[in-house]
Amino acid sequence: MKKEILHIYTRVSTGIQEEEGTSLDTQLEEGIKRSEKLGMKYQLWNEGGQSGSKDDLSNRPLLISILDEISKGVIKHLYVWNTDRLSRNINTWGMIRLKLIQFDITLHTPTGKQQLSDPQTNLMVGIMSEFSQYDNQLRTERFRLGKLSNIKKGKWKGGPPPYGYDLQEGYLVPNDLEEKWVNKMFEWYLQGLSIPKIKFKLLDKGVITRRGRSLWSEASIQNILTKNTHYQGYWDFTDGKTDEKIRVDCPSIVDDDVILNVKQLYEKRKFSSTSNKWSHGISRKREYLLNELFECADCGSSFHGWKSATKKQSSYYACNTKRNQSRVGNLTHKNPTLKRVDLRKCNAKRNLNMIKTDEMVWKTVIDTIQNSNLFKESIKQEMLDDNSIVRTKEDVKKIERKLKQNEQLIQRISESIVNQETDKLIGIRSKKEIDDVLERLDVELLKLKSNKMEMSKEISSRHQNSKWIDWVNEWGVRIEEMNNSDFRIEDKKTFLKTIVDNIVVKSLDNVEHELSIKFKLPYVDDEFIYKDNKDKSKGYILKDGSYSKKLRIGLLKKTSG
Repeated sequence: MKKEILHIYTRVSTGIQEEEGTSLDTQLEEGIKRSEKLGMKYQLWNEGGQSGSKDDLSNRPLLISILDEISKGVIKHLYVWNTDRLSRNINTWGMIRLKLIQFDITLHTPTGKQQLSDPQTNLMVGIMSEFSQYDNQLRTERFRLGKLSNIKKGKWKGGPPPYGYDLQEGYLVPNDLEEKWVNKMFEWYLQGLSIPKIKFKLLDKGVITRRGRSLWSEASIQNILTKNTHYQGYWDFTDGKTDEKIRVDCPSIVDDDVILNVKQLYEKRKFSSTSNKWSHGISRKREYLLNELFECADCGSSFHGWKSATKKQSSYYACNTKRNQSRVGNLTHKNPTLKRVDLRKCNAKRNLNMIKTDEMVWKTVIDTIQNSNLFKESIKQEMLDDNSIVRTKEDVKKIERKLKQNEQLIQRISESIVNQETDKLIGIRSKKEIDDVLERLDVELLKLKSNKMEMSKEISSRHQNSKWIDWVNEWGVRIEEMNNSDFRIEDKKTFLKTIVDNIVVKSLDNVEHELSIKFKLPYVDDEFIYKDNKDKSKGYILKDGSYSKKLRIGLLKKTSG
């Protein structure tokens, strides 16, 4: 007579227990003893180290196979150390029990056999299962609360610490060597290096990743530069059960202004999917007078400037779309397997000779301003008001006071949010009532942070305006200085940005470009008209001119590609 088979299912909850082997070995030994006592052969199903608390069996392939064999009628006797080896999750265990009852499976344990189709046996197994489930929930909750308590004390949440830090008694502390390289990454990025170039810079320097690799991933570098808040001195944790949000302080290892500058530069460099153009925002060693004002009439892109280090080639301005087309073309030519990026096309045929263009645009703007009655009138009004600079400084102080008050409100609301979360946890008020309050507080906090940003921008703008007023009050002298060859390019750029909105560049043919200079006010050919030519004491009016002035520039440098 063919012997029946006792199918022995073994599992532990952790990989450590599996490696040690004790618990798995014990389960197997007891299962073999049971098979010998019953006079059965045995077959082992060793699941190894897998959690038994999940809502599904996605991490339990062998148990799925066992249930499938049960459905086929292959398995009639199943051995487990105890029922929680099958599952601690109440929903999953219910499904398994139903399957065992449906196919009249005999369940064996070290204490004997259980026929779940018997109502009394099924009741007892169910009760024992509930105790097991309760024990598992208690253990999970104790672990969660212990972890939460440590986090609130400022300890790390678990797992490897972020790059730049070590763990000391559970707290994040700076790793001197890694801190050095974190700051180097920020420094290199501000110097103009892209993330791929930083990756190879780290390779050249022999800097090893946390996993012992010599080649860094670009995603890791990007996270360090733009996402890890630890370097600012804090990190956030959200409890998965209660959604409680905790902000934890840690040592800052990068200066705040450096982090801010990197984030702003990163946003400028990001590829814009809506406009199909790159805005590099890289700090350049060279200053270009007009590239920030230029806009391509053909594709709407901005321009970049280029100067030869050896001065063997003429300096020029070029459309960024043309450059991007050329770069992608070169990449796909070298590696045909690369997918070609769908960039906006530009039909401009030639670049602008920088020296000639700078001279003509600067001369045109200065001539327009010198002949503008509207501009002279604005200068006159500024010069008549001796208190203009004082007013600006007073305004800045007022805004700074408001900014300070705003920051105090942000701090208070942040503290209130924490208090509300605490009230919700300990049940002082209903969850709905507190959630409504939290929602309003979050909205108010967002408004205050937005106000903070706007006020910071306004202070920066007022400081710039103060510099402009200082310059305006010396108009009579400075207008002559601007025509001198030694007038600084930085001052020229400041002046142009104040007067000119943008300059649209249109390629007419292979020889000429048409430049349309768009002023911020109607300075072009405005008119000064007396109300009464016979009696000028009656005053005058200013008739607006045009906002734009066109000029043509030839002898252009041919583009490549």
